[in-house]
Amino acid sequence: MSRCDSTDVKCKSDVPTRQTLRFVARILACTLAGTIVFAEKVQGQLYDALDAYPPRWSLDTSDCEARVIEHKHLADGGVDGRACESITFVATNGTKAILVYPIEPVRAIDDLTANVSVMGARAGARIGLRIRYPYARDEETRRPISAVIYGAGYTLPGVFRTIGVGAIEKPLRLKTIAVRQERGSRVDLSDPYVDAIVINAYAGSGKTSLRIDELHVDGIVSVGDSGHVPRSRADADFAKERSNRISPDRDERGLGISATAFPPGKVTKILQHNGEPLAWVRSLGFDAVLLATTPDAKILREAIQSRMLIYAPPPTAPNPEIQSLLEPIAGWYIGSAVALDRTRVDQTAITSERLRNFPVRWQRPILAAPAETWRRYSPLVDALIDDLPLRNRDMTAGEEVTEMLTTHAIIGNQLQTAIGIATLPPEPALQQTEAIANSIGAPPPGAFRWHAMWLQAMRGLESTPSAILFRSSRSLASGRELDSQRAMALSYVNRTIAMIAPWIAGASSAPPPIVVGAPYRCGRFQIGETDVVIATSIAKRGDEVLSGDGTTLDLLLSPEDASKNAWRLTHFSAERIAPETTQTGARIQIVSPDVAEIIVLSSDPSVGGKLGTSAAQFAQQAGMDRWQLTSDLVRRTRQDWNAAVSSGAATVNMPTDLISAATRTLSDAEPLYRAGDIGASLRMARRADAWALRCQWLLAEALMPDWPNPTSSPPLVCSAGPIQIAWQPLMHDQGWGRNRLTTGSLDDKDVLAENRWTFGRRTHASAESEVAMVTRGVFSGTGALRTTVTPRSDDPLPGGYEGTVIQIGSPSVLIPAGKAYRIDAMVQTLGFGDPHQGLLVYDSVGGQELGVLIRGRSTWTPVRLYRQATQEEEVKVMFEVIGAGEATIDEVRLQVWEPKPQPMIPLRPIDERLEFSAAGESTQR
Repeated sequence: MSRCDSTDVKCKSDVPTRQTLRFVARILACTLAGTIVFAEKVQGQLYDALDAYPPRWSLDTSDCEARVIEHKHLADGGVDGRACESITFVATNGTKAILVYPIEPVRAIDDLTANVSVMGARAGARIGLRIRYPYARDEETRRPISAVIYGAGYTLPGVFRTIGVGAIEKPLRLKTIAVRQERGSRVDLSDPYVDAIVINAYAGSGKTSLRIDELHVDGIVSVGDSGHVPRSRADADFAKERSNRISPDRDERGLGISATAFPPGKVTKILQHNGEPLAWVRSLGFDAVLLATTPDAKILREAIQSRMLIYAPPPTAPNPEIQSLLEPIAGWYIGSAVALDRTRVDQTAITSERLRNFPVRWQRPILAAPAETWRRYSPLVDALIDDLPLRNRDMTAGEEVTEMLTTHAIIGNQLQTAIGIATLPPEPALQQTEAIANSIGAPPPGAFRWHAMWLQAMRGLESTPSAILFRSSRSLASGRELDSQRAMALSYVNRTIAMIAPWIAGASSAPPPIVVGAPYRCGRFQIGETDVVIATSIAKRGDEVLSGDGTTLDLLLSPEDASKNAWRLTHFSAERIAPETTQTGARIQIVSPDVAEIIVLSSDPSVGGKLGTSAAQFAQQAGMDRWQLTSDLVRRTRQDWNAAVSSGAATVNMPTDLISAATRTLSDAEPLYRAGDIGASLRMARRADAWALRCQWLLAEALMPDWPNPTSSPPLVCSAGPIQIAWQPLMHDQGWGRNRLTTGSLDDKDVLAENRWTFGRRTHASAESEVAMVTRGVFSGTGALRTTVTPRSDDPLPGGYEGTVIQIGSPSVLIPAGKAYRIDAMVQTLGFGDPHQGLLVYDSVGGQELGVLIRGRSTWTPVRLYRQATQEEEVKVMFEVIGAGEATIDEVRLQVWEPKPQPMIPLRPIDERLEFSAAGESTQR
């Protein structure tokens, strides 16, 4: 037999020869090499059934005045009898109406193919791939120039047909030659990539409908994923650009570099990014994101696909691997995660000089958000961001606007400016509230007082900013109720800003009309013959806001304005209103105004049509957002009041009439909302919103017995009603331990000695300061601590961070983890007459963000802070003097919550026979 019979010894034919091993090795090596090559060349594919909201395709450009009149999904109109996307547009004579489906930037190679099924009543649609040349920008759009390489066309009307495009390398070379002939020989057309699938849907003038289904894209190789850039190519590019630095006497436009940090003609809305999908962020109405770190290839590809701008910290050195993806970067942001104060000016100058010397392709406008000394930072950057004061500082609306305008006046019109607005309560407040909820078993904070953020954004427009940066320390896409509410609120605020942005960008401030009646203030902007008046409520307490429900807002117009046309945009429609003539001019009367009212005055009647068109673009989504926000507020208000009354935390009567009216109004408006009547449903939702806000205001007062004295409680700062209700026993004096600050009475003359109370003076060229122990005018005992800050000139001292002169700290006290503690102090202030000035009281754990600003208290005033230790740590009571004035401090206390255990309640069986029976059973066992 040819086969071996023994199983212990292999047959000679079974033993591989040396030649066989070499052959197998060659095969394995070739297979591995081929795998590496093809893995780099073909990495993935894209499939989209186009059967789910939102629509993916959009009209990009046309030469036939194309206008979309309907864009929707058909439930059963697709190629497989299921859903598909349908778009209908009207056009005049021309040659193209380009529909685009954005994709991430991919390499333009032959293996890249795209196929899509289309059906229309007329033939002529063609599929193509849009090519971007990242280093050559169009003079008008300021975006990289593009070209389209077309594939197959649609030739059989009335039925679905699949059309495709591929093998584009040769057509791309021919297209590049044509673009170079058109643009000139010096244009840089290197590193082209594909960023969209396109369909030229033009099939003649008139009305055209097209169904689109089943998109397939194969052979995707993402730009920037190769992980390798030829050394010779990178060195050649950088050597070439080293001689191409931007100089003051050279026109930056020829290099494709934007000279402005924010696009002109609009108010750019920026979100501080925390990992949210950029396409979803764009759906909320944002134009850009601010990153926390230097962008990588992944986020840049995502930004190109979602058409989002990026502001980010600059790299240490340019990275050639992502050079072709730099298009979405609109500016370099310096000073991330640090406070740009006077000590960092020199370092900022070094960073700015380094960025100015980057290769041209990497140069961008420079942004910064200085905490002070704007005049010294302004020559170093191209745009400045002004972070508005924290809302829990409880500054008045007038003070907030005055401080903002004063800061911006330092640099005049030399630079673009933006404003920064917080979208969350202070992070320490959130952390402590969550710790409280975990310790007592309460639900996490889920409410968001978005009206205060809305008001701050509307008032911020009075400085006519080029952009608004919405600060956020947590992701909007976390899925938590708090973040979902923030996302809806930001969507509504963004739509409101976008609606009036054409009349805000480039406008100048003008004297506002006089306000009579409801507690509101006005800002006014003028652009040409049109004036925009924004009236905002000043009935506020921290983050809490009241609208003008039940009151009347009167705007008194001058004789020059009396003859102008007037429109109200509050409900996302241009409602014509007729001013009432008076002896001094005219009056516009608004009954039960919203938290923010928008009125437009113009002598041009055609402005009304433009306003209506602008409002209609955003009305649908804004109506949905406002409806959901109001519904959540009314539901939460009823639940919080029921919990407060049933637990005994609130001793006042529940405002049943207001809550019932809000609930009934939403119920009556629901048919209008479902029918798509946005205007009517918005009006009724606004009324329910006003009643719910008043109920929340009353509930906060009921849960905080220390008010109106200055008080801070993290659950109330975070609008966490259920947590504050569960924490209600701490609002009384029983259960608090002894004063842990042995020198808190401030009676000892040596209280400022080493290892006791400490203080520091900030070097301030325009102020003199003094800290001293006094024995007269004290609250209790024999001594108190008095601080005095006096300006050296007639110019007032600034407020906020820049105006901080003195800082005082108590001895530290060790607080165990999970313990609640309370800080009390008696304070008295004189002076501090300018915005954002006073005595800031806080603790070292909560920080300045959670502090209470005291001013205008000429008599002794108790200050109380409730806090929760999230971990074992040393706690100090801190006082900061901001601005010019005098502050006296006495009787500082720090107590830990140490309730005595409740005595055991003696119990006996209801029936003694039960006791004897149980004892007998035990004996038998």
